[in-house]
Amino acid sequence: MVSIRDIMVPISEYSVVDEQALVRDAIKVLKKSFYKDETGGIVGHRSLLVTNKKDELVGLVTLRNILKAVLTKYDLPENYLWIYSVNASGSDMPVRSVMRATKIVFVDVGDDLYKAVDLFLTKRVNSLPVLEKGKLIGIIRTIDVFGVIGKLL
Repeated sequence: MVSIRDIMVPISEYSVVDEQALVRDAIKVLKKSFYKDETGGIVGHRSLLVTNKKDELVGLVTLRNILKAVLTKYDLPENYLWIYSVNASGSDMPVRSVMRATKIVFVDVGDDLYKAVDLFLTKRVNSLPVLEKGKLIGIIRTIDVFGVIGKLL
């Protein structure tokens, strides 16, 4: 059986930002993970793990959270439907104000892989922080599980 430890991304290989950082800093950290693959597609992390001064996991910031912070939607007449504009002040917000708190869901490194799958589906998330004895050690994503789906069947 494949374990969570076998397929998770170790914290040393994932994007992490302090909760005090500004959204603009989070964008820079996230962009460092992006690169073009052999087909020209952009590959990279879709979220950032957020830690406090004690290096404890306190949240997760997704691309969607960042888009909500830096874009403003304007309702216009029907022939336009809507339009977005950049909200520069959103980039000056602290990460902690746009993050999803970790109290929602995480897995322990010793948990069964099917627990992670169940949480992905029931909590409607695409990534889960992985803890060991209460300490953040990595992240497991739906794409990681999908990569080993053949072994699960």
